Amino acid sequence: MKRRLALTLALALPLAGLATSWATTHRAAQRGTEWLVPIGGYDPRDLLRGHYVIYTYDWPGLEGGSADLSGERMLCLEGRAPNLTRVHLPEEEACVHSVRASGGWNDPEGGLASGRLYVSQERAAELQRQLADPKLQGVVRIRVREDGHLTPLDITFRPRPADAGIPVEPTP
Repeated sequence: MKRRLALTLALALPLAGLATSWATTHRAAQRGTEWLVPIGGYDPRDLLRGHYVIYTYDWPGLEGGSADLSGERMLCLEGRAPNLTRVHLPEEEACVHSVRASGGWNDPEGGLASGRLYVSQERAAELQRQLADPKLQGVVRIRVREDGHLTPLDITFRPRPADAGIPVEPTP
C-alpha cells in the first residue's frame, strides 16, 4: 500500500509541476496590449521549414519606416492601442509603451526590423495574393506584454493610403 502511494506521488508531482508551469506560461503569453503595425516587404513561405510569412515592419515615424532596425533592441510605441501612431527610439523621449527584440523564432533578423508568422498552407497562398496587391496595405496584429516581448498574432489588410507613394487605381 505504501509503495503504491509512493509510486502515485512520484508520478503525480512532476505532472502537477509541469501543468503549473504550462498554465503560468500560457497565462503570461495571453496578457498584453495588442497593436496594429503596417508591414512592408515579405517572404511568403519557406517550404523546408513550414508555412510562414516573413515580413518587415513599416514602423510609422522612423524615416518613413525605412530605418535600419536590425540591431535595435527596443522601440517606444505611441498611440492608443490598437492604433499605432508612431514609434521612436528610447533615447529621444520618455517611453510609455515599449517593445523589445526577443531574438527568438519570430525575430528572424535579430532585431525589430522584421517578424515571422506561421500560417497554414491555404492561408499562405491567400496571404501571398493579398500581399502582392499594390492596393492593399498589410497590417500585422502584435501582442506586447508588459516586459516588452512581442508576439505576432495575425495579418489583416486595409486599403493602402493614397500618400504611400504607390499609385493606386481608383475602383469603378
